[in-house]
Amino acid sequence: MKQIARKSYKRPAFTIVELLTVMSIIIVLIGLLVPALNRVRRYAKLVKQKAQFHSIGVALDLFNAEYDGYPDSNGIDEAGLPYCGAMKLCEAMVGQDLKGFHPNSRFNRAGFSLPAGPATLYPPTNWPNPAAYIDNLRARKMYLQLENVNAFSLDRIYQSYCYRPGQCYDPNTFVLCDVYARVNNKETGKKIGMPILYYRADTTKTGHPLPGLVPQVSLGTYIYDVRDNQGLIDLGLPWAPTYMQPMGSTGGTTSSGMTVLDWPRLFYDKTRNLRIPSADRPFREDSYILLSAGFDGEYGTADDVYNFGE
Repeated sequence: MKQIARKSYKRPAFTIVELLTVMSIIIVLIGLLVPALNRVRRYAKLVKQKAQFHSIGVALDLFNAEYDGYPDSNGIDEAGLPYCGAMKLCEAMVGQDLKGFHPNSRFNRAGFSLPAGPATLYPPTNWPNPAAYIDNLRARKMYLQLENVNAFSLDRIYQSYCYRPGQCYDPNTFVLCDVYARVNNKETGKKIGMPILYYRADTTKTGHPLPGLVPQVSLGTYIYDVRDNQGLIDLGLPWAPTYMQPMGSTGGTTSSGMTVLDWPRLFYDKTRNLRIPSADRPFREDSYILLSAGFDGEYGTADDVYNFGE
């Protein structure tokens, strides 16, 4: 008589050794993939930032063609009020109120003052004369479309607007922000970028500090003036305690150890055109420089992005 084969009801299972082996392989793969993915993400952001610089560059060239010169970048306006290069860049591209640049502007913040008269360049929405307000808008020009611009007012970015006692920016002033979502919008909580710094070349000057020398910025002999955006830099890191003021006048440091004394030297070293044998000329010596704080959101660190080079 044939024996009846018994069916085994035991389910196959992993042994503890096999399970640990699989987990080890997964951990190793994650360790290899995460850094690679981070590099890809950073590179994608860099490409996007360069594209933003390109768009701003096209708009600045249109501005230059129309007004025979690039926007000023001096750290104050014509009335001597704090109004730096980053703010003047935003005004030139989209206006102080994001409704277009007024052709009569000399980058003077006094245009916001009330009582509003017919000469006011950027009147508020409650302008008392509707006809004059419409005529004002017709005179404006947008060099960048708002949907392609990361424009935010200082009160959406910073906790404080004073870079030293008695010297403060108007919190309603707009700046163009980069593509690195490093800052929490103080109104909406959404992530936004850091201000793009703008420096215009002074074509009447011929100097650029040589390597190893302490830049004598106060002499005013350089093609680029590192002080054009210093007040904005001195506002510090929006997400950090107020004592964290990178390259600021208080002598604070960045997370990488950068001090106030290092910043001018670093700026001029980064902007020096090494293709010129004399090494006393900057990149883009007849136009302008744009600067993004990069992935870490801190100016003066290794990942800063400029509108030249690789």
